[in-house]
Amino acid sequence: MSASTPLPTFRDPAGSLAFEDGLVIRRINPAAREEALEWVNSPLAALLVERGDMVSSTIEDTPEGLRLLHPKIAIPTYPWEWSASQWLAAAELTLDLCNEALTDGWILKDATPLNILFLGPKPVLVDVLSFEKHDPTSSTWLAYGQYMRTFLLPLLTSKLLHWPLELSMFKRDGYEPIDLYDALSFSKRFSPTAFWPITLPALLEKRKGSGDKPVQPRAANKDAELNLHILRRTLASLRKSTIKAMPADHATEWSDYKANLGHYTAEQSQAKFDWVKGVLTEYHPATTLDIGANTGEFSKLSSDCGSQVVALEREPVSAGKIFNTARSAGLNITTIHADLSRPTPAVGWDNRESSALMPRLEGQFELVMMLAVIHHIVLLEQIPLSAIIDLCHKLTNKLLIVEWVPTTDPMFISLMRGRDDLYGQLTSESLFAACRGKFNLVREEVLGNGRIMYLFQKQ
Repeated sequence: MSASTPLPTFRDPAGSLAFEDGLVIRRINPAAREEALEWVNSPLAALLVERGDMVSSTIEDTPEGLRLLHPKIAIPTYPWEWSASQWLAAAELTLDLCNEALTDGWILKDATPLNILFLGPKPVLVDVLSFEKHDPTSSTWLAYGQYMRTFLLPLLTSKLLHWPLELSMFKRDGYEPIDLYDALSFSKRFSPTAFWPITLPALLEKRKGSGDKPVQPRAANKDAELNLHILRRTLASLRKSTIKAMPADHATEWSDYKANLGHYTAEQSQAKFDWVKGVLTEYHPATTLDIGANTGEFSKLSSDCGSQVVALEREPVSAGKIFNTARSAGLNITTIHADLSRPTPAVGWDNRESSALMPRLEGQFELVMMLAVIHHIVLLEQIPLSAIIDLCHKLTNKLLIVEWVPTTDPMFISLMRGRDDLYGQLTSESLFAACRGKFNLVREEVLGNGRIMYLFQKQ
């Protein structure tokens, strides 16, 4: 997408977006001008920006109209690329900001995870036009239904039905309760977790469709203090329900990978760690992409060495562990739950509302790490070695670390599944041939288990 191509934010009547010279330019429609200026200039908006809870805005009043200039987040992620813990963090920020805004006479008119981006492990509200003046005669949060559809119900589908959160890619405005009701068993429909947010609304919807009179909107109440109390109770209740909707983490082979390492002795594991640390210490990459990050041991090491890290992990429990570790320790790690072999496509109207993953990553990193990953991609996804190296060449601007797993390795043999004729002849020479014309070998070290650590430099 070119720098000045407008993004199709036609659903927001208050303004539109475009990228220009590394900035996000938000053009404000005339009807929204006064309220937008009042909000951006308010003490609360300044406080949210100072805390890092909301993106900053620079006001530019031009003859063509009002514009707000925002810093561009280098690598945005979308909800379908988040772990459940990231969903919860985004939900809690949304509810907290709405609750805090009420004190100053404002309220969130939108409540969708699409308004949140992550800077490292920190969620940030990027839709500054989501705030509007609160009507003190109303105790209704107009964004309540949107919050239910886009935050709570996707988490419940994961918890109750084991539907992956990635399916939210196909539900821009979230799930309807009837979608989940029809998929739930009878016992789950009437469980405490599902009855209030799913079953009751679904049954009311069915009754409404059978000819019953529609529910009348709540009448205005002039008691501002009572209305405020009701709104805060609503937000607190939603917070509790969202926490309860979190799917339980079930350990998998990969989320317990480090604990189950049978192909490394303690000495071999330490040798690998020390070798990678030596590269990080010598070259000091400002940005690192850790592909197949697992539970984030080497992402954490990179962050500790001063790098801004993106951890790419396809296994949801492992991705959640990376995010939780980064958030609790304040590490500069952005977690992306996605599969390099089947990356997130561009979606939305004309495939331009949300961009594909690979264009967001290409050329963004001084170091790309592929630690014991290539053999998985070759054997499980049947991607040619040359194509993997071609992609690495696009992703890194400088360095590439590869942990090469030989065909004699027990893990390689188990994944080969008898296809010796196809993959049994892969050697490190095959890797060098794929790197020819793209990368130069800088150093290597053979570990005690036969695996080889390579450092390449981009040509």
